[in-house]
Amino acid sequence: MLQIFNKLYKYKIIRYIIGWWLAAFIDLVLLFVFTEYLNIHYIISSILSFIIAFSFGFLFQKYITFENNHKKYIKQWFLFLVFQLAWVSFNTISLWFFVESFWFYYIFVAFFNKIIIFIRNFYMNNKFNFK
Repeated sequence: MLQIFNKLYKYKIIRYIIGWWLAAFIDLVLLFVFTEYLNIHYIISSILSFIIAFSFGFLFQKYITFENNHKKYIKQWFLFLVFQLAWVSFNTISLWFFVESFWFYYIFVAFFNKIIIFIRNFYMNNKFNFK
């Protein structure tokens, strides 16, 4: 089983999937904790959880997924942030719209949003940021 994992791990898309979903998991767990246990409004919680998951995601994608050791930290961090800000804007608007208009549970909306943006983020980071 370990040999199969090691073989699959050689492929960039597999590493990307692992890192992206780890960041997504961190984001969703923190969103839930901030909202349910710290009683922070779900929109503010979403932004706070994004900031933390963003930091993890950048480091994971730079060093593990794309195995990028270039010293262009600021440029790569900025491009990664730009790609992610498009995501957080979409997520925040979508959360507000579906929760307030249709009374969907915010975690379900956040999870669904992550599925939508998954492929787009891989393409943008692979093509422009960590090439």
